[in-house]
Amino acid sequence: MAEDIYGIIGGGPSGIGLAKSFKQNGIPFELIEQEGDFGGVWNFGTRAGRVYESTHLISSKKNTQFSDYPMPDDYPVYPNHRLFLAYLRDMARHFGLYEHARFGSRVEAVQPEGRRWRVTTTDGVEKRYAGLFVATGLQREPRTPSYPGEFRGTSLHAADYLGADILRGKRVLVVGGGNSGCDIAVDATAVAKTVHHSTRRPYHYMPKFVDGRPTQDWLMDLPRRFADRNELWAHVGEVLKLVGCDPSDYGLPKPDYGVDQSHPIMNSLVLHHIAHGDIVAKPDVRELQGDGVLFADGSRAEVDVIVYATGYRMSCPFLPEGLVTWRGLRPELFASVFHPDHETLCFVGTRNAAGGFGNVSNACSAMLSAYVHAMERQTPSFRVVREMCRGPGPDLGQDHFLRSDRHDIEVDLWKFIKLLNFLRTKLEG
Repeated sequence: MAEDIYGIIGGGPSGIGLAKSFKQNGIPFELIEQEGDFGGVWNFGTRAGRVYESTHLISSKKNTQFSDYPMPDDYPVYPNHRLFLAYLRDMARHFGLYEHARFGSRVEAVQPEGRRWRVTTTDGVEKRYAGLFVATGLQREPRTPSYPGEFRGTSLHAADYLGADILRGKRVLVVGGGNSGCDIAVDATAVAKTVHHSTRRPYHYMPKFVDGRPTQDWLMDLPRRFADRNELWAHVGEVLKLVGCDPSDYGLPKPDYGVDQSHPIMNSLVLHHIAHGDIVAKPDVRELQGDGVLFADGSRAEVDVIVYATGYRMSCPFLPEGLVTWRGLRPELFASVFHPDHETLCFVGTRNAAGGFGNVSNACSAMLSAYVHAMERQTPSFRVVREMCRGPGPDLGQDHFLRSDRHDIEVDLWKFIKLLNFLRTKLEG
């Protein structure tokens, strides 16, 4: 019966990781996915897709892959979106997840019924589940800033950007300094008439390779050489200077925060194009002026197309109003996973950490499998964990990061994995 199985909402990387663990641990489940196949944000050109033609992983395959299902040996260090999507679907086939998935079904409404959940989907199906696991991802609802004035050209969010053809021969402004903003600005240099890149604050940049190795692989080995965190990051700053990634060398303002206090911008080309004049760096937008834009420094640029690479907010419109308390852009959850009041409602993929996606997903999913088994038996250790869920949240390193909407979802990779492993051990005890 459907009431005896668990529901997973979302067939992206986090949903796949959880479904894989449930399958391995004999937990009955059904996965509901609005698109026609697995992939989530990696489904190019779909409603859920958030990738564009030039998208590649910004973390190396070693730091992204699932340890129990490595990427193929012939994959490059930074696979493109097609290869990564193929990897996710191959993994789903390998672990037998397709037989548990219901595709082309978007969740419309969720209602609690005691400890169970009634879920209604767009295909007219209504089912009850013993527990619900929301894995709809962070990149659901595009965020676009509001500026004074009016722009008469073409405006679009990065969510609707598929490739550089729309920029051909145009005077382009890219707003947003994150990884997508830098990628799109670089894309534009090949086809646009002019390219301006507006950022609200200074950024640190990292190349994709250091010392002949993928940058994150190099970073992961540094703690073995430096016992002191400050010494480690001072060394990183020196190396970034040597490899040409000091923004002040390109006339850009120097960040007033440390390299380790923000999510890394992994791009080997954006500073290259700024140095060659292909991209003109600008501060924040002050006002839209018809056929142009006025910037905070008083300069003005004539523009035909504005691409807003200004991020997303997590969105769960199917949940009843008031069921979840939101703190900024993220739901208020214990360990970023557990609802404080509903023990059969959990979330996965609500936080971001620099690197190690597969490791984080495996750790979180193994912990949740242990949670389900302990919950079904109502073990003493389960009651202890549930009591913890009603208390203060653990330190995940949040206070170390830059104060911004983007970094409100950022956590320290190692602290997060350590917490997940601790909870798993506690639940299995």
